[in-house]
Amino acid sequence: MTHCSTSLPLLSVSLLGLVACAGGSPPAGPPTPLEVARGFGERAGLVLVKDAYGDGATKLVYLDQGWGPLETLWYYHADQGSTLMSYDLLVHLEQADNQRPFIAPENLTRFRLLNQHATPNNPDALPVGFARHDDKVGLTCAACHTNQINYQGTAIRIDGGPALIDFSGFLHALRGAIEATQGDPAKLGRLAARMKGGEAAARAALAEDQSWLASYENSNRTTTPEGFARLDAITRIVNQTVRFSSDPKNSLPVTAPASFPELWDAPRHDYVQWVGFAANAEIGALGRNTGEVVGVFGRVEVKHYETEEAAKKGYPSTIEGNAIVAMEESLRKLQSPLWPEDVLPPIDRALAKRGESLYRADCVSCHALLDRADPKRKVVAMITGIDVVGTDANEAKVLAETRVPSGKLEGAISPEGKKYGADMTALSLLGDLVVRALSARPAAAIQALALAKLHGMVKSEKQGQHRRPTESDPNADLLAYKARPLNGIWASAPYLHNGSVPNLHALLLPPASRPASFSVGRWEYDPKHVGYVSDGQVPFVVDTTVSGNRNSGHEYGTKLSQEDRWALVEYLKTL
Repeated sequence: MTHCSTSLPLLSVSLLGLVACAGGSPPAGPPTPLEVARGFGERAGLVLVKDAYGDGATKLVYLDQGWGPLETLWYYHADQGSTLMSYDLLVHLEQADNQRPFIAPENLTRFRLLNQHATPNNPDALPVGFARHDDKVGLTCAACHTNQINYQGTAIRIDGGPALIDFSGFLHALRGAIEATQGDPAKLGRLAARMKGGEAAARAALAEDQSWLASYENSNRTTTPEGFARLDAITRIVNQTVRFSSDPKNSLPVTAPASFPELWDAPRHDYVQWVGFAANAEIGALGRNTGEVVGVFGRVEVKHYETEEAAKKGYPSTIEGNAIVAMEESLRKLQSPLWPEDVLPPIDRALAKRGESLYRADCVSCHALLDRADPKRKVVAMITGIDVVGTDANEAKVLAETRVPSGKLEGAISPEGKKYGADMTALSLLGDLVVRALSARPAAAIQALALAKLHGMVKSEKQGQHRRPTESDPNADLLAYKARPLNGIWASAPYLHNGSVPNLHALLLPPASRPASFSVGRWEYDPKHVGYVSDGQVPFVVDTTVSGNRNSGHEYGTKLSQEDRWALVEYLKTL
């Protein structure tokens, strides 16, 4: 069932007269009739009739996922503390090879960013997941966890869904636009005329942001391009902690691209992330999201503390702890999307019924069935060792095996009361920054702890078939991947943790029969195979022979007959 829709003109960016909450907590309750009359039902979404890859739509619809328009718009632009670059520069910067604004909708769509109309909490019509922090602009989790599906001229927005964003491509183009402006007096002159502070401010912002972007790109080099719909988020987060604690030259190679997980029910899991390393108990959710902010350009000033008393002061940072707590609490209301039979082809209920019996026999032990509307629902993740599930091991190994220099922290006291040596595990470094940054945000930590107790999020043992930690191998349980309920799985392509399988039908094939390569980044949907259209070479090709891209493993259901395979695919549409 669609929640609301709007027909929008090509590249229209007119103000819809919307009012949205721009503070540190999400709005409560439904919009008033006056607010609806002003356009809240449209949620400020913007679609293009045709984009650079041949996709497009004339109508945008939102599904009923438990959020109202106020909550959606707040989530899209809430400030978590990310500081990517100068806000004024991004708003007024031109594209590298023309005079059009860099933030023009047709340009941002090339990177699969989701364009928005201007609203009071987004006055310059920045895309979904961009938020202002003082005089800077950065990203929020909405940038990577809001999705769109196009089908025969209708765009379906999926809140909390895995995005198709080309993260590294966007940053590279942004750097190119800045460097083109630095080298072109005419571009610089036009920018200076638009920016506050004139030429001096323009030159300073260009120099600062060019230097930072160049350093970031040089610190995150890879032989396994991530492309669209994937990001080696774990390694990039670790590299940010390395940047803050020692030197960018100590950064890790980016070799483990991963899909963006769906966010519905994430606050209700006992353990989250693909590897299942992050517990939601106590203040775990706040810690997890603080790490996310570090990865998307929050700033942390690492201090060398040698006593526990001194360490209580924590690390100064840009992290907005209260907003992070509010966003996690808002996500508790988010429900998985239901297959919209008024937009996509209707489900064959008889075939799906046959598939249900197969699911209950072969899938439910790892992927439990869940009532998406149950306010008390909880999720126990099933953690399966890489030696059992057989999928690409790169991401698990990054967390389980990587060590980094301690840098400023050598000889400092850890949150566990021990002194750091010359190096430490990557996970320990991330944990140090998270704990110390939150020590400087005690109100947020207290609030997060209170909410965890309210929701019954208590410590529990990881479930599933995986190795247990030992004194000699404390990270043994990290060599594993997490399975979760599959509600909303139809809106979560591509599949496996690394996005190496284009659709659900292909996932049920033996690995040798799965596509060895396929394109990703198209919004146009394939409702038969359940995934995006993936033929051709545009905009990005995933080569599954490359390390980090392997499409091996997860051989559950791969021995079904073709008739049973289609029945199971049909049932998965109903979840």
